[in-house]
Amino acid sequence: MKYPTRAPEFDDLVDKLEHVISGGLDMADVARTIQSLPSADAIVQDYPAPDAPVVLVVNSQGIVVSQNAAAVRLLRLEPGCCIAEIMETPDSARLFLARRDFSSDPAPIVVATPDGDTMLLLGVMHEDGGLITLYEVRRGLDDRVQQQLAETIGLSAGEKRVYFRLLEGKTADVIATELTRTAGTVRQQIKAILAKAGVRSQVQLVSLAYALSLTAGRTTHAEGSVAWRGSATTVRVNAVGEVGFHRLGLPGAIPVLLFHGALFGIAALPEMQSAARALGLDVIALERPGYGNTPMPDDGDTLGRATEHAVQTLDALGITKVVVVAHDVGTRFAARFALTRPDMVAALIAAPATPPMQDWAQTAEMPTRHRVNAWAAQNLPGLMDRIVMLGLTQIARKGVDLIPQFVFGDCAFDRAVMSHPERAIALQEVFSLVWRQRGAGFRRDMLITNENWHDELSRITVPFIALHGAKSQTVAQSAVFAMTQTLPDGHFRLVEDAGHSLPFSHASLILRYALAAGMRAGLAGSEHGIV
Repeated sequence: MKYPTRAPEFDDLVDKLEHVISGGLDMADVARTIQSLPSADAIVQDYPAPDAPVVLVVNSQGIVVSQNAAAVRLLRLEPGCCIAEIMETPDSARLFLARRDFSSDPAPIVVATPDGDTMLLLGVMHEDGGLITLYEVRRGLDDRVQQQLAETIGLSAGEKRVYFRLLEGKTADVIATELTRTAGTVRQQIKAILAKAGVRSQVQLVSLAYALSLTAGRTTHAEGSVAWRGSATTVRVNAVGEVGFHRLGLPGAIPVLLFHGALFGIAALPEMQSAARALGLDVIALERPGYGNTPMPDDGDTLGRATEHAVQTLDALGITKVVVVAHDVGTRFAARFALTRPDMVAALIAAPATPPMQDWAQTAEMPTRHRVNAWAAQNLPGLMDRIVMLGLTQIARKGVDLIPQFVFGDCAFDRAVMSHPERAIALQEVFSLVWRQRGAGFRRDMLITNENWHDELSRITVPFIALHGAKSQTVAQSAVFAMTQTLPDGHFRLVEDAGHSLPFSHASLILRYALAAGMRAGLAGSEHGIV
């Protein structure tokens, strides 16, 4: 991964570490540079966690009756003040308060904060009709609904970048600054977006997205229950805690368990969703610990916790055996699951496969920056954590367009795959999954990726098919091949026109391998699906 240009001290450190790796410098020579770098906690504090959503209650005259801490901090309204004081225009306040029916179509309003920002709120009338609760809209929007709406109305890649920021309540001037465009260009794009959505204002656009989110479904939390969020995202509560849960394809068909990678997301790619249904697969994907809605375990054992969640979820769904698919570092998690519960695994498809890091020779074909990352993860994990957090906070500040450069800065083929305009929505899902817990799972993955778990391979007895892109520069083909030779039932498959970004470029191919494995194992019956 590349390091942000705003941090030359990190680039200087990388240059010095390159000399350490080649034997030109001793670690003592770079100790002072390392000590001068900010800690991971300091980097996080430099980019504070998102605030809790603003919630306040007003009466029919707009007088503030109660509010949460976020509202007090951000809006600075005293009890007894009128909401009209922070609405953008007197007319908008009058029209909002004159409305009597908020139930069928919650009423959106735009308010101004004392710091000069704007905030989008939605008003919902209480059942007794006397009070109105105002919710910060952005926090109520379902990420998947935002993405699907953008696809449905046919937004271009450039319009999507503006659209997602509009839904966050940002003004044209702010968006122009973030995207390094002129305000005039952004305003023209906003007009095009509103026209395609069939609305006349930013507020109406947000109201449309919010209404779709409400229609998509509501979440409930009960022991062992599944609560739908939209068409594919769920949250369930297992014995060991909450786990984010996605389901694609046809319930009751050939079951596939997906262990997602670090930066490939889960289900935002239309190709993967359509392929799962067309091929007759029931794809069950759990958000791994530290990603999305799945908390990190207190002991940091993400491998063990992911296995527990997988077993408990499949048991609850009545699924006894699955084909396991893994992306990237998900290979390590899938291998642990297969090692722990071979009775539940018909076959394992790793695409792309990430093998154990046995020795330094495996990095010989990597770009220099990737070699430095691998070396730092093994020798200076604290430093690696700081490097990763700096990159993630830059993406949080400047947008997901930085992800291809962040991940594949020195790998032209994979960078081009991830930068394609069709991947824009997928990148939104990717970063939403990573950043919800401040990169906790991703940061742990960067260490797991560089661990040596070679001793486990000989004990994984299930069929293990490793797909590797011929154009990959981040994982050595020889290392993946050697892994399959060590496995009792290992198989190597080279994909000529692919790199390490296989989940983006060849989602359908990966699922075809899963289908073939499931059919060979005889998983096509209802015995293995939901009864």
